[in-house]
Amino acid sequence: MEFRENLSLQIRTRGLKKIYRNTVLYNFCLAGNSLLLFLTIMGAQMQLPAWLQVAGRMHPLLLHFPIVLLTLAIVWETSVQAKENPLYHRTGNALLLATAVSAAATAIMGLFLSNEGGYDEATLLWHKWSGIATSFIAFGWYAFRERIRQSKIRGILVAALSLASITLAGHFGATLTHGENYLLAPLASKKQKPQVPLEDALVFQDLVRPILQEKCMSCHNAAKSKGDLNMETEASLLQGGKNGVLWDSTAAQFGRMMQRIHLPISEKEHMPPKGKTQLTENEISIFYHWIKNGANFQQKIVNMPDTDTLRMLATEHFKPQEVEQYTFSAADESAIQQLNNDYRVVHPLALHSPALAVDFYGVAAFKSEYLQELKVIKEQVVHLNLNKMPVQDADVKTIAMFANLRKLNLSGTQITGAALGELKQLQALRQLSLSGTPVKAADLEVLGALPHLSVIYLWNTGVSEQEFADLQARLPNVRLESGFYGKNVVAKLNAPVIEGEGQVFSGSIKVRLKNYIQGAVVRYTLDGTTPDSLHSPVSSGDSITIDKTCLLTTKTFLPGWISSDVATRDFYKTGFRPDSIALVFPPNPQYKGKGAETLINQQIGDTDFKSNKWLGYRETNLECFLFFKQPVNISSVSLSSLLNIGAYLMPAAEIQVWGGAHKNKMVLLHTLRPEQPQKVGAPESRTAFTCTFKTRQISVMKIVAKPVAKLPSWHPGKGERGWVFVDEVFLN
Repeated sequence: MEFRENLSLQIRTRGLKKIYRNTVLYNFCLAGNSLLLFLTIMGAQMQLPAWLQVAGRMHPLLLHFPIVLLTLAIVWETSVQAKENPLYHRTGNALLLATAVSAAATAIMGLFLSNEGGYDEATLLWHKWSGIATSFIAFGWYAFRERIRQSKIRGILVAALSLASITLAGHFGATLTHGENYLLAPLASKKQKPQVPLEDALVFQDLVRPILQEKCMSCHNAAKSKGDLNMETEASLLQGGKNGVLWDSTAAQFGRMMQRIHLPISEKEHMPPKGKTQLTENEISIFYHWIKNGANFQQKIVNMPDTDTLRMLATEHFKPQEVEQYTFSAADESAIQQLNNDYRVVHPLALHSPALAVDFYGVAAFKSEYLQELKVIKEQVVHLNLNKMPVQDADVKTIAMFANLRKLNLSGTQITGAALGELKQLQALRQLSLSGTPVKAADLEVLGALPHLSVIYLWNTGVSEQEFADLQARLPNVRLESGFYGKNVVAKLNAPVIEGEGQVFSGSIKVRLKNYIQGAVVRYTLDGTTPDSLHSPVSSGDSITIDKTCLLTTKTFLPGWISSDVATRDFYKTGFRPDSIALVFPPNPQYKGKGAETLINQQIGDTDFKSNKWLGYRETNLECFLFFKQPVNISSVSLSSLLNIGAYLMPAAEIQVWGGAHKNKMVLLHTLRPEQPQKVGAPESRTAFTCTFKTRQISVMKIVAKPVAKLPSWHPGKGERGWVFVDEVFLN
């Protein structure tokens, strides 16, 4: 009897404890959902302490519990098991209560996390309300579980509503965390986009942007902009994030983006974060060289020099199915370096490829010995460019030693058809250029023995229009390019070739303007305007005379043809050279050139601002004094400057020219405020800013060039100081 009473007491005690536990959890759910409603209404005014922000960051950890528990509850409550069984109801009650508790806790922490910002408002709103709805539905299902169980239709409706809310919450949560269309991305990725041909590809759109999409945009998109950084558009990339702009090509490591990429992966600020797919060495190199070149969004890959590293990376990236595998080994690197000089460039055909391309420059400097020196790399040379070189028939025997040659350019050379038989040894040859040579149709038949030859370029040769069709029939496997045969063909002329001894002169200089199409004329201007086909001067004879500082702009015209692109070159006249020069402030240590002498050594810098030929100023003005032992009469001063808008190299905000008989007795002769650019994207360029004034006798002169104090709002470095780069001062 006593045993039964004790057992009955224990059962009642356990039941009371269970009822108490369930009551506490139920009250927690009621309070939690009430708090949810309050926080949703007052969310905009919420100021969270740090410890609640920590709690908010546990939202991703907890959100899996309500998903799993609600799924189990839906399956359990809609099953066809014996619903009259008390054990069935107790298990279902426990599942519903656990779901309601976990859903309320997860939703509250999610509200705390959303207060940190950096998310797309529309997506966040959908995620927030679907999550809150899930919590309310789970709580209501538990509170009214007995009534719902009395009707099968009610149970199915509540289960369907629960499933819809948890699905919506999960979908929009994944969008916030991983980016849009995260769920279906694997299916979409299998639909490969058409491969862009290399000749049409843009550096940013087709090389840089795909890397950003794959490795960066899951955290930096319109829906989830970590650090207020969105990488989806050019404008948002230029804007940067809450820590500032992403790149600065004048900085030591090219700015914040490259700094974070190069941090050890264990560092908190390393990008991409630990656990995410990391960038490959090639991808890092693409970012590095793109930023180094000015982060141009519109540049085409084919417009870059063949030796540019970024172009080599692009060549490796595009059309991978067409990359030829070579059986020969790579040449010795030191041998390649020794073969490179001012008139001959030897460079890899593609990154990590043993194949080499050789280009010759400088007609006057060419020697047959330069070809023979290439014997040490004769196996590796697959492209040989001798365009417009004075190559003779005797040199063709030397060319024939390059057994692996695929592409040979002999256009504009002095070879005749008599030497073409030597090329039969080039069994791998695929492309041959003979334009502008005196070869005849009969000379070309011997080339039919080359098994892989696919195209021969024959513009302006001794092959007549009548002979061309017959020759094509005798060489059926070779495409013959004749150029402009036919009256209905409209072609575009090549830009003129500008040849001169230099760009800096004292009295005058002779400049040759050439074109290679018979009957075409070259017109030019000296004020930077584009020549027209009627009024601009014509370059007649071998040369024109330039006797002033100017921008020579040229263009080729021929009736029935499309006029050429313009070709330009700056020329600088220097009338006086100071006896000495002194800088008031030293230039930036990274861009110090050769000190003050940089401004008067009559050496023009190129467009590479890191070439040590420029003086760069940012923190201070460029200010210099020029001294003359004997007074001189000066009426103009020109500053040769470098512009690279993406790299913050801007025109000076203001240029001042002072002069007089003594350093302490100078007057302001002229103030110039150059026109500022309106957008990023223009390629780097050299330009001269000229100050003209009434002729004045001067013994000492002071020149001041002020950097832009604040870059404009459209610039990626808005609010920061610009740079002024100058390499020469011209006095006339």
